[in-house]
Amino acid sequence: MEKWSELQFTNFLQSERLNCYWFWFKGKISRFRDKDGVVIEHNNEPGEWNGQRLENGFYNCLDILELKIQKYMDLKEQHQSFEEYQKNIKRISDIVEKSAGNVDRMISLAKTQASKITNEAKAINRAIVAKKMNQEEIFEVFFQRAYELGSVTTQEYREYKLEKLGL
Repeated sequence: MEKWSELQFTNFLQSERLNCYWFWFKGKISRFRDKDGVVIEHNNEPGEWNGQRLENGFYNCLDILELKIQKYMDLKEQHQSFEEYQKNIKRISDIVEKSAGNVDRMISLAKTQASKITNEAKAINRAIVAKKMNQEEIFEVFFQRAYELGSVTTQEYREYKLEKLGL
């Protein structure tokens, strides 16, 4: 395994990459001294590790790296930054907390918040977050606002309504 260049991915998940590399290097490279005292590095055979803990550490780091990359790719598909995503989660959570289980109050708070949104991307992103948080009532309010602002086409809105009616 080659060590990635420091500039290859800038600082994107740098610590996770370095952790994986450390475990790989310690687990797959054997170091020993020859009769002259020179340190020689030797690659282990495929499947051979310098201990179970190093192998487990590498695969755990790799899993973490994979999850973070997947989360990043999911955010890229939504066209919103991680900070925006966190902010949208906070906004939806605030609506749920303030409504205290009252659906009418939840819809009212969501409508108040949605009416202040003038950016169509913000409306659809907030709708996506509400959908992921299983807040269907809040999703509908922000989806409606995204439609009003032009982020959702008439056909998409029509299909959603027909789906909701079960047709």
